Amino acid sequence: MPIVLNLVIFLLFTQPANAATLQPDDWETLRRQWEYSHAVNAAVALLAFGCTRLASLR
Repeated sequence: MPIVLNLVIFLLFTQPANAATLQPDDWETLRRQWEYSHAVNAAVALLAFGCTRLASLR
């Protein structure tokens, strides 16, 4: 499930920011969105890793 969440975050926030860089009218907002989406995705990936690790210990 967390990996699906990574994909959703990418499609909703990261990809639109990447696509909008072709016309960077408001680049500061785009940069912030891009950075936050990557930070949230990293946290979700860490959660997925932790869940996987915990499941492997049982």
